[in-house]
Amino acid sequence: MILLLSFCSFPWWLAWLLPFLLGLLVGWAIWSKYKSESKERALRISSLEDELSVCRKGRTECEEALVNCRANSRNLEAELTEARLALETQSSIDLGGGAAGFVAGAVGGDDDEIYAALPSDNLQIIEGVGPKMEAVLKENGIDNWRTLAAKSPADLQAMLAKYGDKYRIIDPATWPQQATLARDRRWEELIALQKDLDTGKTNTLGGTDSKLEKRMIKMGLLKKYAQDDLKAVEGIGPKIAGLLHEAGITTWQDLSVASVHHIQEILDAAGSRYKLADPGTWPQQAGLAAQGRWKELQKLQDELTGGR
Repeated sequence: MILLLSFCSFPWWLAWLLPFLLGLLVGWAIWSKYKSESKERALRISSLEDELSVCRKGRTECEEALVNCRANSRNLEAELTEARLALETQSSIDLGGGAAGFVAGAVGGDDDEIYAALPSDNLQIIEGVGPKMEAVLKENGIDNWRTLAAKSPADLQAMLAKYGDKYRIIDPATWPQQATLARDRRWEELIALQKDLDTGKTNTLGGTDSKLEKRMIKMGLLKKYAQDDLKAVEGIGPKIAGLLHEAGITTWQDLSVASVHHIQEILDAAGSRYKLADPGTWPQQAGLAAQGRWKELQKLQDELTGGR
């Protein structure tokens, strides 16, 4: 017996139940997948937010470090500029040689004539003023010793501040004082003051070389010799100085106490090429040099020819 079934024989609600259950199953499957993906996305978002927070913190730290670096860079640039200006001041007047320098007086004529050769607009005789600083001063109407002497240190500091940090740190405290001495032709006082300065600053220990003397040496107005340089003695050149050194006479003091006869023996032993050398005044000259009596030495040398 064949059993034939017809959907028409099912109750009407059973015909709707099957599609409903099938749709419910598919919906549950989709919802489960979405829930899983949604949870993963939430975790990813949370992780990205944490990373973003770390990045923002790192960026803030980097920005702070950059600000500090820029500030340090400005400070270093200011220090470098100060060092360059100090070096420029020194190099513009440096005559070389590692030994201590000693000025041996005017090349010719008396002191008044020699110092008269200094033009009043030469601001580089001021300790602390080099070529660039002189240009800055003249750019602001300070073009000679008189106008510089009329300025106060505060005026000069305010002027330098206009040029930024690299000039703001320069100390012009003694410039008006130095300019006043130059204006009034009080050279010995200016030299004495400068020997206690370092690029214009007063807070230095010990004496330094005088800027005025260095400028005048460079201009050929004064002579300069290193400590115990025997060539400071009129009549002694490099070769004779070498002979004296070989004989044990290496300082001005040594030469000052050596007898003329002994010196002549040294020259005679070196050959006929030195027979014209006359050491008669060499001990006297060396004694004046050893005692730092430069004016007397210069006066004596002005009267000599080749040491005679």
